[in-house]
Amino acid sequence: MEKDIYFPDLQQVLETVTTMDEAWEEYIKALRSNPSLTNFLYANKLEEFRNMLAIPKLRELEQEFNEVKEHLRKIAKMYGVKIRLTRRQKDFVGLNEKIRLFLLRNSTLDKINDFLGFRIILCTESEDNPQTVKLCYEVLNKLIEYFVMERGCLLTEAEPILKDAYVTNEDSTIVIPQTNMILPGFETNVKDYIRNPKANGYQSLHTIVRKTDGLVFEIQIRTMAMNTRAEYGSANHLPYKTNKYKGADIELNFTNLSIQGFHASKDGNICDMVCLVKSGDPFGLL
Repeated sequence: MEKDIYFPDLQQVLETVTTMDEAWEEYIKALRSNPSLTNFLYANKLEEFRNMLAIPKLRELEQEFNEVKEHLRKIAKMYGVKIRLTRRQKDFVGLNEKIRLFLLRNSTLDKINDFLGFRIILCTESEDNPQTVKLCYEVLNKLIEYFVMERGCLLTEAEPILKDAYVTNEDSTIVIPQTNMILPGFETNVKDYIRNPKANGYQSLHTIVRKTDGLVFEIQIRTMAMNTRAEYGSANHLPYKTNKYKGADIELNFTNLSIQGFHASKDGNICDMVCLVKSGDPFGLL
């Protein structure tokens, strides 16, 4: 990788386009016009994710979610628990920040597979106990059986959790299982933040599903207590992201953008219909 890395100006590109389709196309073009290996790899990764946004792929993903929703409904009934399913797409700016971070750290871009995905939230008590935590693994194992054994999908190998980067939070409400409960043979395919919580108390199970046609998406599973901590408590993503992406973060002046379906409100919040910022799509309770 080059010693000095220079990325094309994303702000300049966004100010010259009127649709997000143009934004993807123009920024990929800008990357390819720079004769460096870094920007070549960057452009290829953006191209890969852009292809996932093609209408046939999105329709395929819609069908995938509907089938998963029906399967989750059976699991919810089996365990007598309500399950909330949301789907998400990583926002355009956040995706670029993640790619830049990997390039700056000389990490392989093949490890970025969380552009599309869905989150499964078990509607359990406001605080966890060994039973609610165990339920996360039981739901995970049922989904592994479904995707791998029934659908013929593959689970990609998860990046190992660095022991020195994640420590046990002393919060007494955090329940950490002492034994592995992942289906035997699939331990390396799951990023287990429940047994290895982040320093801020973040807990969740993450795994990446790769279909036979190449479509890739992430699954996250957590309890209501874990989700509350991640969205509103000590494990809120914003401070974590601000620290993690230091050096790769993209500062944008949104007031000069004229992209269809996008504007910055008076209070500074970004109103977005084109995935410049985080988006979610709740399916409701199952």
